[in-house]
Amino acid sequence: MNARAEQTAIPGYLPARYAGGGTSAEAITDFLAALVDSDPRNALPEGNNVPIFDVPLAGIASAADPLFETLKRPEVVGPIHVDAGHWLPGAKSVVSVFLPFSKAVKKSYDKASPLPSLEWASSRQNGEVFVNVVRRGLMRYLEKHGSRAAAPNLDPGYKAVDLVAMWSERHVAYIAGIGTFGLHAGLLTAKGAAGRICSVVTDLDLAPTPRPYKGVYDYCLWLSDGTCGACIKRCPVQAIDAQGKSHPVCTTNGANNIRPAFKEWGYHSCGHCQTNLPCSDRIPKKPRRKG
Repeated sequence: MNARAEQTAIPGYLPARYAGGGTSAEAITDFLAALVDSDPRNALPEGNNVPIFDVPLAGIASAADPLFETLKRPEVVGPIHVDAGHWLPGAKSVVSVFLPFSKAVKKSYDKASPLPSLEWASSRQNGEVFVNVVRRGLMRYLEKHGSRAAAPNLDPGYKAVDLVAMWSERHVAYIAGIGTFGLHAGLLTAKGAAGRICSVVTDLDLAPTPRPYKGVYDYCLWLSDGTCGACIKRCPVQAIDAQGKSHPVCTTNGANNIRPAFKEWGYHSCGHCQTNLPCSDRIPKKPRRKG
């Protein structure tokens, strides 16, 4: 079978030129970097069609990691959360991916404005379309290496109840060594907090990524040592305080302010707590203590 026929026979998106790497976190990252760099769908439909995402991070967790069981606790995610085997019987590994928004998208966000930029609002909605391209592409990539694979968020049975998901991409990324949580409830990674997360479950027994942290809030300056708190002041609807973020309050901003402002495009997503902050594009450095 020639490359063109083979590519056509594979459902989803996987150019044959990407299919030759390995299954380490580094090899998967290389595949995803090529996908992000070359796929025309990684571009905003408005303006100069700048890229939505930059080079991603990838991490791997064992499906048997005991941390997955803790996600079922009410104070973590909740009983609604399921194991990797729910999506793929015989699952052995979970590959998590953090896609950082591009510099152009983040730069477009006016720090002084109560509203997001058009580029940001577009990237949240159109970016999710490309996130699904990444999910499907990663599934095909792993299948090319002899596995079965599934993307939980593409499963018809996937659901969230009262903003609580049965598969939390953020918590999965934490288990896979990608980052820790912040006061704003986002994930802080080596490429910052401004981005989107996805994951794929596979029956390949992959080497887990070491977690370079011990606590769930290690990278957050406010929650680890009481400094920063920049996201508290940044939220235009006061959804964030010293104790954390109120998701119901957060959603009122999209419904009452952003959706009317971007009615022409149908966009409604804010990004104040992911932009123009010390953690927007890196793990923030802890300030030096005097004395």
